[in-house]
Amino acid sequence: MAEEQDRKKIISVTMSQSLVARIDELVRDRVGRSRAQIIEDAVRWFLEFTVHKWNERGIYVNEFRVAFEPESLTSLFFAGLTPRDQYELGQTAGTQSPVADAIRLFHSKDVHTPEGRALALQMLQGQGWGAMKLHNGLIVIGSPFYPPHFLQGYLEALLGLKLELVDTNVKENVALRIIEQQ
Repeated sequence: MAEEQDRKKIISVTMSQSLVARIDELVRDRVGRSRAQIIEDAVRWFLEFTVHKWNERGIYVNEFRVAFEPESLTSLFFAGLTPRDQYELGQTAGTQSPVADAIRLFHSKDVHTPEGRALALQMLQGQGWGAMKLHNGLIVIGSPFYPPHFLQGYLEALLGLKLELVDTNVKENVALRIIEQQ
């Protein structure tokens, strides 16, 4: 039955030329393999994040209200916190994260398993936290939205891991080494 639902079907879509040109740029830049793949991903994200729930108070994505603000405003907030405070705030946020519920309820997975952890990182990446990769016992976050100590605390609490910050040459990357699974 699941195979029946996942079979591909060819459809025809009419789009503005400017949108098609932008999709073609993304394919040229290797963001996506093809027009079809980019369009399919966009529809999947639209459905997964229920972007159709918009109203005059903002854009709602599942249980999140999306607010557009300068990244510098978030930086100012965290600048007033010590690294220890950032870590503890991350731990608190991680224990209350709706990501764990989404993985359990919608994907029937446990966020403390390797498969659940990979899904959590994928979901956080989709929510704009940064480009998240799990590789050889390291969680690497490119262009992170939050500071390293916050991310360490958040991911430890969410994923049930003990993590250690790894020095990187550029601040545009955060690397966290998995020390132990709790």
